[in-house]
Amino acid sequence: MHRAFNTSFIVAVAAALAACGSDSNNSVAPLPGGVLGSTPGWFNGDVVEFDYTAQFECKNPPAAGSTSGCELGADAVTMPRANTAIPVLYVLVPMGFTPPDSTLHCPTPGNCVAHPHDADVSRVFGPGTEKNLLPPHSHIIIDAMNHQTTPWVLEVIGVKDRPTWDNIAATQNLGQVRLLQLADPKNVHLTDDISTNIFLFFRVR
Repeated sequence: MHRAFNTSFIVAVAAALAACGSDSNNSVAPLPGGVLGSTPGWFNGDVVEFDYTAQFECKNPPAAGSTSGCELGADAVTMPRANTAIPVLYVLVPMGFTPPDSTLHCPTPGNCVAHPHDADVSRVFGPGTEKNLLPPHSHIIIDAMNHQTTPWVLEVIGVKDRPTWDNIAATQNLGQVRLLQLADPKNVHLTDDISTNIFLFFRVR
């Protein structure tokens, strides 16, 4: 579901992304077993681990002005090869506030293992936002895909206030996110899903 974004949300998110600073190197050395590194994620009320086995891919088109080729607000035209249907990784981004680091799976702007360090968000926020660092965020999934490496396509959900973030962090469940979205038709507290052309490669444990 995709609804129009109100002006106050656009201003708040653009400011939050601009505050992240300039590009940085996100390269990492492989660990034993071909794992580049790990981050937490939320799945059905539990904390799981994502073991990343390859660097991200951002498929063009759509065209992107970012260094990474990653784009917010448009779907990929070409999908990476996969043995199964490609599941969705929902990325929750705090906008206009700073949640506790303990609730952020990637707390450092522009630097998270096997993630792009920047993204073009101009399709959502307008000209001048083509190169913005990936903001601090957390992950939530509905497909466990245990111990099986697969590409995951990202969809972004912006969270606009601390109580809403705390609610999601306490439940750690996409079902609760959907209930909050349905109760918030004017997108006051959080956005609808925003598509991207970003794919991450990991297995869940």
